[in-house]
Formats: sequence, structure tokens, C-alpha cells
Amino acid sequence: MKKALLGVLLSLSLTVFAFSGGFSIKVNGGANFLMGGDYNKIVDGLNDDWLSASGVTIVGALDKLSMGWNFGAEFIYNISDQMGVGLGVGYITASNESTITATAYGIQLTETLTPSVSAIPITLNFHYFMPVGDMMNVHFTFGPGLYISTFKWDLYEALGTTADPDIINVTAAYEPDGVMGFGFQGGLGIEFALSPSISLCLDVLGRMASLSGFSGPWTQTGYVGGTPINDSGTGTFYYYEYGGYADYSISNTMPSGSGVSNAREASLSLSGVVAQFGIKINI
Repeated sequence: MKKALLGVLLSLSLTVFAFSGGFSIKVNGGANFLMGGDYNKIVDGLNDDWLSASGVTIVGALDKLSMGWNFGAEFIYNISDQMGVGLGVGYITASNESTITATAYGIQLTETLTPSVSAIPITLNFHYFMPVGDMMNVHFTFGPGLYISTFKWDLYEALGTTADPDIINVTAAYEPDGVMGFGFQGGLGIEFALSPSISLCLDVLGRMASLSGFSGPWTQTGYVGGTPINDSGTGTFYYYEYGGYADYSISNTMPSGSGVSNAREASLSLSGVVAQFGIKINI
């Protein structure tokens, strides 16, 4: 089904660009604010679970994936002075590192989470340009997109005493295969003409795209006291809820059993808002 939709997307773009007409090239980049989907719910659940423990001092918190960067280029066929169709490609990236530490009765547990997501969107957009002066256009755009994404994370855990916090030290790394998903993007912007062929662009876009089906290899390395740990396997990234908190599992079977609810393949949402600045060149 995805291959068929991709074929339709490419066929439409080739049909559009087969006609003669003026072309523009647009290059831009800016900040990307993400909703995160099930992944961010899991992070909230882990933080809430830590905070619910009685008699424990909590320092820090695990951070959600909420901000990254968006870069892109688009070839636009100008059907008229006010309408165009564009075929674009971009790069989305977001990552962070955060640490939470719990201490009770001289025992210390530390977790450091380092997630990273990247995606290549291939978009087909309809453009409408509304002149508001000799040197400025208001610009509207909307269209579908194919999102090719990769995701990985490292989770470091250390258990010990406040004097020796690394008696047990384990790093779990998960790097599943890439996935594809379809979405939509649209927004508005302003174009300031510097000359008949060059304009500066300021755009604010909204995006709806959610990806799931992450499955692939994991590794676990470290030591318990002086004994090394080295384990590996494969699994699917699952979301579930237990005891009122969102949680996750990386395994070959979906979480089930008493108290488990809303189990499913975990989603990673790229939906959100992009604020970007760029330049457009009329050919």
C-alpha cells in the first residue's frame, strides 16, 4: 500500500513538471517543535513513576523529545503568478540527553536517557501566493508527504551508594530499523522580494505525521560488581499502561496480563509546528 501511494505521489509530481512554465527553487531551515506521540507519554510516565515513590529524593527529570531542527529544499512549478505545485525533500532531526537520580537511605539510582530521531520527508505541496504589495506576498501551502524515519536511544542505569554510585552499571542501546509513514503539512508565510528573481521567506508550518512499527536490535552491556554483562537481541517497541502510568517494552510479544491496558506498537509523532527562514530563487 505504501509503495502504491508513493508511486501515485511521484506520478503526480512528474505530470505536473511535464508542463512548461516558470520554476522556483526554495531552500530553508528552522526550529521544529514536536508532539512526540507515545514516546513522550512514556517519558512522562517514567517521571511520574519515579516521583510517586515515597521516602525518595528525586533530582532532575527525563526530557521529552519536543524540539529539533528542520531543513528542506523544494522545486516549485509556477502554474501562474498566484499558484504553484512543489516537490520537496527535507531533513528533520531531534535529540537530547537527560538524567534523573533517586536517593534513599544511602542508596542511589541514576538513569540517563539519550534518544535521537531523524526523518527525510518527501513532499508534494500546492502553493497559493497572495500579493499584498509590490515587494511582498502572503504564501499558503498544503500537501501530503512521505516520511522516512530512523529512531534510536541509549539508556544508562547505575545503582550503588552515594559514595560509590556505580556498583551496578548497565547501558541498554536500541536501534530499530527505519520505518515509513504518510502525513500532511501546511501553513503560511511571507515572501519579501529583493529582486525579480530572489525573495526572502519566513514560514510557519503545521505537520501531521505519526510513525510506528519500530523493530530491530538491542544490546545490553555493563557490569554488576566485577562481573561483566553482554547481551543482545531483537524486539519491537511497544507502549502500554500499568498502574496508571505509561510504560514501554522492547520484546517480540505485545505486553499483556493483569493490570496491563492500551498495549500497542509505540508511535513516534513528528506532528507539530515548524518556524523556518529561507530564500527562493526564480529560474
